[in-house]
Amino acid sequence: MASGTEEGSSMKIGIIGAGNMGGCLGKLWSQAGHQIMFSFTQDPKALEEAAVSAGGRTGTVIDAAQFGDVVLVAVPWAAIDIALKDVASVLAGKVVISCNNPLKPDLSGLLLGTETSGAEEVARLLPAARVVEVLFPFAHQLRSGELRFDGQQPSQFYCGDDVQAKRAVATLIGELGLDPVDAGPLTSARFLEPFGMLMVQLAYRQGFGVNIGTQLLRR
Repeated sequence: MASGTEEGSSMKIGIIGAGNMGGCLGKLWSQAGHQIMFSFTQDPKALEEAAVSAGGRTGTVIDAAQFGDVVLVAVPWAAIDIALKDVASVLAGKVVISCNNPLKPDLSGLLLGTETSGAEEVARLLPAARVVEVLFPFAHQLRSGELRFDGQQPSQFYCGDDVQAKRAVATLIGELGLDPVDAGPLTSARFLEPFGMLMVQLAYRQGFGVNIGTQLLRR
């Protein structure tokens, strides 16, 4: 593992997808002392704005893949193939955070589930990368900078097959103020992604709004 992914050290984080989620996470991780490079957006202005906000830099998808000790992939599911089509070899051996729930365009359900997952499809596109799935809180929460609920720390589940990669990702999760919970191998994404869909359902269809979270209770 690269020294930049050791706990407590500054990492270089490449971000593929500089929309709401990628932009918010990049800014928060920059504030935690990491170096950030943004890439892949249909709006060049938004790309520059994300970089300015985070004190980061911009580049192509290949640039971001080469730059990062850890690479976050946070693009709309419909764009996942084009976003990753040229970077499989560049990302070989690198820690890749998949933050790509395969939601239907109308948010009515998932395009994949139970027998595979979005994270496993990302791993199929990047066969030599060390993929870890994390479905972060809503971007509105990340943007607010307040992820606790009356002092309570929300749980953040993650899963993957590489122990060292998961350790690096858990560090990044903790730096956001969340409690990282290891949910097991990457196949657990088959269950985490429907759980993410449930949060969307609660937020947008049941009227709870996006200021919601979950906590794993341990006795």
